[in-house]
Amino acid sequence: AKSGTSRVLETCPVGLEQFLSSKRVRDTKSNRREVIRLVLMEQWRQRTAGVNDPEQLARLSLMKSAEASVVAQKRGKFQEMAKKMHE
Repeated sequence: AKSGTSRVLETCPVGLEQFLSSKRVRDTKSNRREVIRLVLMEQWRQRTAGVNDPEQLARLSLMKSAEASVVAQKRGKFQEMAKKMHE
């Protein structure tokens, strides 16, 4: 008889894909650092110019976050498919 853990791993891949690719983990961390860097640079630019434009900060963050959103949507579709296969 198989243990409960191995049965779950064998029949339910939902959530496991994030552990399969160290490149994906590195890319995610890199994207986060890039968003932070862009926002901090824009804050510095605004301060030195005497400007306060929080909407511009939000636009920068959203622009970079859109890339991560595409990956998250793909992951969500995979999870939905996996769930349907195992119902």
